[in-house]
Amino acid sequence: MAAKGLLYGLLAAVAAFPGALLLAVAGQGIGALAGGCGWIGISTAFDRQVWALVNQPTLDFATELESLGYWSGSVVLPLLVAFAAIPLLPRARSLAAELIVVQLSWACAVIGLAWLPLLDPLDGHLSRWLELWRLPAPLLFLAPALAIPAAVPPTLRLLGLLRIGRPNTGRALRLATVMLHLALPAAAWVAAATALLGALPPPPALAVGAAVVVALSTAWFGYPPAFVHRLRPLSLASWLLLAALAVAAVAIVWLAGRPLPEGRRAGLLWAQPTASNNIRPWIDAVPLSDIARLVCPPSQPPRD
Repeated sequence: MAAKGLLYGLLAAVAAFPGALLLAVAGQGIGALAGGCGWIGISTAFDRQVWALVNQPTLDFATELESLGYWSGSVVLPLLVAFAAIPLLPRARSLAAELIVVQLSWACAVIGLAWLPLLDPLDGHLSRWLELWRLPAPLLFLAPALAIPAAVPPTLRLLGLLRIGRPNTGRALRLATVMLHLALPAAAWVAAATALLGALPPPPALAVGAAVVVALSTAWFGYPPAFVHRLRPLSLASWLLLAALAVAAVAIVWLAGRPLPEGRRAGLLWAQPTASNNIRPWIDAVPLSDIARLVCPPSQPPRD
């Protein structure tokens, strides 16, 4: 892959990493709907625990069996995407589609499995579920443990794409490719979160680092067969489409999770919360209509 492939892959990471946050929120929201909740909004702070904001059917919903999908959905959906996107997701036979799927799979492994489950040990989805259900606390590390094998499929596919133009890739080239395409976006994510938090969060940072080490080790020890299908090269349309996806993903995550004064984070609502909602004290959730008025203020009537 030439410089264009690298730039396209990095742009795909800009879309995929916030996209993985949205997938985690969607997983929790779908699980909440399956348990009888009303899904009313989202909060997507990337330096805090993301939340699907819901109205719970009962005050003790969190301890009931119906809440299983609510607590585990933010891990289950990224887990499925991390392992299944590359072999099963239908897509065009193009370099653009392959690079997007590689970054999506990688982001789900890094963000959905390694980062989010360990980010808030007191009120994270899995940690809170284990506490409420009186399950062993070390089970929390099952999700980051799954990030280790989940890091392998995107690495192998990336190395397979590399061999299209260079059938005999040396170790230095393989390592450089994985470092630039995969390790760099992961490091940028941890650095940005550290800047917002004011300190490095050790457990999630170590879990992300472990996934990066697995990817680099895969590149060190060998490479898969070259990708067998002929792929269409990058086109102007693919650049424009990916740029639009990246802008949309970043904008949604920013609007629904941007930092606010006094350590608070934003949230978005599309329905009215009831007394049994799960909105955390540090989330300032505002209706979508308020955001729409900020973006597109109503026209003022003409003055006489």
